[in-house]
Amino acid sequence: MKMDGKEIDLSKTKTTTKAEKREYEIIKDSDQRKGVLSTESYMCPKCDCTDVYFYLEQTRSSDEPETRMLTCKDCGHGWREY
Repeated sequence: MKMDGKEIDLSKTKTTTKAEKREYEIIKDSDQRKGVLSTESYMCPKCDCTDVYFYLEQTRSSDEPETRMLTCKDCGHGWREY
């Protein structure tokens, strides 16, 4: 790499910053609502609410399309669309 016309060797460069611990949510937990909240895109078949959490998951082989997993914000009913 050149900087200001001078050659700089970066092959032995090390970072001085430390990775911080991050909090994260386990989205596979079936009793938690998960995914992106969508309004007016889906309707719960149980209570007709249009506020629905959804995410995509590969449930079959890789040459098949993903499965859309949905959870109602109001009643917690979960279903999937293929």
